[in-house]
Amino acid sequence: MIEISADFLSKFIGKYSLGKDEGNNSSHFLRIKIPGGRINSEDLNRIADLSDEFGKGYLEVTDRQDFQLHWIDPDQAMDIFEKLYDMGYTTDLCGQAFRETCHGDVRNVVACPLMGRYGEDFFDLVRKINDFFSGNPDYIVLPHKFKIAITSCGGDCVKFHANDLSLYWNGSAFIPFVGGGMGASFPGVRYSESLRLVVYREEAFDFVRAMVEIHRDCSNTDSKAKARFKYLYHRIGRDGVVKELRERGIDIREFHSSVDLRLELIEHERGVQRDGKGYYTLPLLGGRLSSEKLRVIARLCSDYGSGEVVLTTWQNILFPDVENISSLKLELSKYFDVEVPYKVVACASDFCGRTVFHAKDLLEKIVREVGVDDLAISGCINGCACHPIAEYGFVGKIRKGEQLYDMYRRGSLIEKDLKPEKILTTLKEGLYEIKA
Repeated sequence: MIEISADFLSKFIGKYSLGKDEGNNSSHFLRIKIPGGRINSEDLNRIADLSDEFGKGYLEVTDRQDFQLHWIDPDQAMDIFEKLYDMGYTTDLCGQAFRETCHGDVRNVVACPLMGRYGEDFFDLVRKINDFFSGNPDYIVLPHKFKIAITSCGGDCVKFHANDLSLYWNGSAFIPFVGGGMGASFPGVRYSESLRLVVYREEAFDFVRAMVEIHRDCSNTDSKAKARFKYLYHRIGRDGVVKELRERGIDIREFHSSVDLRLELIEHERGVQRDGKGYYTLPLLGGRLSSEKLRVIARLCSDYGSGEVVLTTWQNILFPDVENISSLKLELSKYFDVEVPYKVVACASDFCGRTVFHAKDLLEKIVREVGVDDLAISGCINGCACHPIAEYGFVGKIRKGEQLYDMYRRGSLIEKDLKPEKILTTLKEGLYEIKA
């Protein structure tokens, strides 16, 4: 155990915390922020070591481009925080254990996994945002968490309608979308809406900071169920947000065009970068990994690429800068099932204690037995898997000790209170074929 002093603790205050688990014999988890999802082979190996030492050799890729470890002993927290500090990584502050408000932080900024390789490169902005807000005492007591996404490829690979603030690059400037949230907290599921403003690249950081400050200063602090930014936006609307931006010195430039986008959700599966090299995405059902397989990924991204991978919002791992995609895929197939769907995602409900038949297990059964793609399963009403925006979405509940799921299609409720076995029957009987 590392000897704890005031100077030692000062490195971690506001930058590191453990989350609360209540299932699968785990009491705490650790969510490691990977800004924009980018990570090199050396750090992949070091995180695999952390998983072995502290998390039973198991880890998950989250839909916010993080790594998550479970079974963390809180008595060893300072040991693992010190190791992360040496690596240059921080964690979410994980305020879900608190019933009151004002334990929120700015979560990992998600970004297009091909940023700079296919679309414009804004990774410097991603890093600047993460670095500025992490541990900043002025911004670690937000009413609730604040989620930011930046896309630059022209498509929607970051699920930007599910975020508090999303910056969509239109080729010359950012168009901000605000007020999204997929959970049942007030005022319910909301898709982010365009502010109909233009934000130029050099102004983007100041704009983001102003938006976070509006959330900090104006969002509800009396009720955690009303503390998300989407509730504030629901109350004050676009005009209210624009007024607050002006008061914080932000130049307001109207964007007079149709920007209420409903782009198709995408996962960059494989293709060619601007420099002519290839990229390939390894599908991971539910984002589940072992430390051993993470070391395989670390080795192969160096053998076949530039020694870097990018975690994606579909809980997959993208290999950029690949010279021979076929050879990489063949090598990966020795360790992974590379033929499973790409656009499937499920929350870590087997650890939060809110399910009996868990989201990741249900995801695997649907994929293996029915073959559904574009599928998201949230274990509870918090909507962690963003089920309302998927082609097929499920949200779980426990009633009288029995696991049930409500079924959605493109955000519309199809059926309520389905047992897991009924879900499989329903899909097999033809509802899935409506997609065509």
